[in-house]
Amino acid sequence: MAPLSETGRVFIIGLLLGVSVFLTYYFHAVLSIGAVFSHFFYIPIILAALWWGRKGIGVAFFLGGLIMASHFFFRTDAGTVNDYGRVLMFVVVAFVIASLSEQLKRRQKDVENERDRAQGYLDVAAVLLVVINADQTVGLINRRGCEFLGYREDEVVGKNWFDLAIPERNREEARRAFIRLISGSPTAPGTDENLVVTRNGDERTLIWKEAVLRDADGRATGILGSGKDITDRIRAEEALRRSEAQLRAIIENLNEGLVVLDLDGNPLYWNRAAQELYRLSDPGEIPGSATELSKIFEFTTVDGVPLPAKERPLSRILSGEQIRDMEVRIRRIGDEWERMFCFGGTLVSDAEGTPFMAVITFTDITERKEAQEAILSANEEANLYLDIMAHDINNANTVALGYSEILGEDLEGKNREIAQMVRSSILRSIGIIRNVSTIRRLRSPNPVLKPVDLDAAIQAEIRQHPETVIRYSGRPIRVRADDLLPTVFANLIGNSIKFGEPGVVVTVRVEEQNGGVLVSVEDTGPGIPDAMKPALFSRFQKGTSSRSGKGLGLYIVRMLIERYGGSIRMEDRVPGRPEEGAAFRFTLEKA
Repeated sequence: MAPLSETGRVFIIGLLLGVSVFLTYYFHAVLSIGAVFSHFFYIPIILAALWWGRKGIGVAFFLGGLIMASHFFFRTDAGTVNDYGRVLMFVVVAFVIASLSEQLKRRQKDVENERDRAQGYLDVAAVLLVVINADQTVGLINRRGCEFLGYREDEVVGKNWFDLAIPERNREEARRAFIRLISGSPTAPGTDENLVVTRNGDERTLIWKEAVLRDADGRATGILGSGKDITDRIRAEEALRRSEAQLRAIIENLNEGLVVLDLDGNPLYWNRAAQELYRLSDPGEIPGSATELSKIFEFTTVDGVPLPAKERPLSRILSGEQIRDMEVRIRRIGDEWERMFCFGGTLVSDAEGTPFMAVITFTDITERKEAQEAILSANEEANLYLDIMAHDINNANTVALGYSEILGEDLEGKNREIAQMVRSSILRSIGIIRNVSTIRRLRSPNPVLKPVDLDAAIQAEIRQHPETVIRYSGRPIRVRADDLLPTVFANLIGNSIKFGEPGVVVTVRVEEQNGGVLVSVEDTGPGIPDAMKPALFSRFQKGTSSRSGKGLGLYIVRMLIERYGGSIRMEDRVPGRPEEGAAFRFTLEKA
């Protein structure tokens, strides 16, 4: 019930004083009785002293003065000893009540100050703090608790804690545990984690601590409970456990071996594939240190050269190097087991960049290397046969070409034409052998490039066509290439002459630009249609002329230019007018 307002108190006291005035008048003036029913006067005296303390004593003086004044105005007899006694009692009672009232108010104020101070201490706490009374109602809750649960303070205080904040499935068990705690009964050790439910139905997990509160007589009056929200941490830990389980499942099912080691090189974890690749079927066989690993296995290069300890994959990783595709031959000491592994690995660092472990991976490449060696051996054997065949065919072609030239000089008419056809066929055969040899060299996996005189290569090809007008004003420039560079000009200049109209003019230009060299071979022939340009450098792409070859020449040119780190393109000699001749432009790197 809300306390009376100041206005309400003044109204009540005024009403009671009015009644007192009326009673005094009625007894003295109307009834002419000297004694007044003064017991009623104690009501306003006591109320005023309770409400206003010593200020309320004025009501006692007023009522005492009222009795004495009434004697003088309405009765002529002097006041009796009883009347003076009553006035004195009014003042004494008012004084005593006022003193007690002020003491009670001071104590109440002290209690309120202590409560506010305690509430302040609770409100600054970063955890939920709640006082649960013995009747299971909430006696006090801090601001953090209200924010956490989603309620206002007045919506929590006085409510049953278990009905309000405990999930229904845990409610009765929590209630029984509370009763046992309050009653002092022995309780079984419980978990420090408790579930609570917020206003919006979200269940949160708290680290829960509680202490029994007792009065001066030692009776339990409730408990003080504190809870720190660890829901997000638990969820993160659960997510981490799931991720770890998934990662472990992935690692265990890898076909690639994986070993985790500390910074001293001691193995911490071998996945299933790693154990199988090293043929470690028994967990007891797994090496527990880098030293033990070196005693069991010998490490050499693929060619069988022993690897010094500092050159082994693990040593290089622990020194801070990140290795990839390092091929090593592994042999079990005292056993015939021997395999070839391809290693990779790196150091793993924490968020501050400090390394804390090493990871090394490896795959078994034994079968692949053996297959490569078999292919290489077969390739060398095939190349030997091709070299023998090309040598013998070239010898035969040389002899046939000599005889065809002699016949061409001695024969006339149709027979002379036949001899010339034979000579052309022999020259085509020589070109085929040359192209095959060139392509074989292009297929070399590790080309050795060196400085080559570009001007000399161009001049040498120009000298092969004295009957053709070839314009070139060059100067010595060295580029990165090999001894196949003349093949580029042999194909490009040869094509310009072969497919050009009678009287074709070929122009070769060399320009230095952007640290490289741009070479152009242009002709005044019939040009190349736009539709054919995109596929012109593809393998077996033939021209439309009846004199077109097998389509290998420009393919070889492109492969050579790319081998030298450049690029080639085909354009019109006069932009937009393909019928006025073709222009092949390619780039080379300066040596």
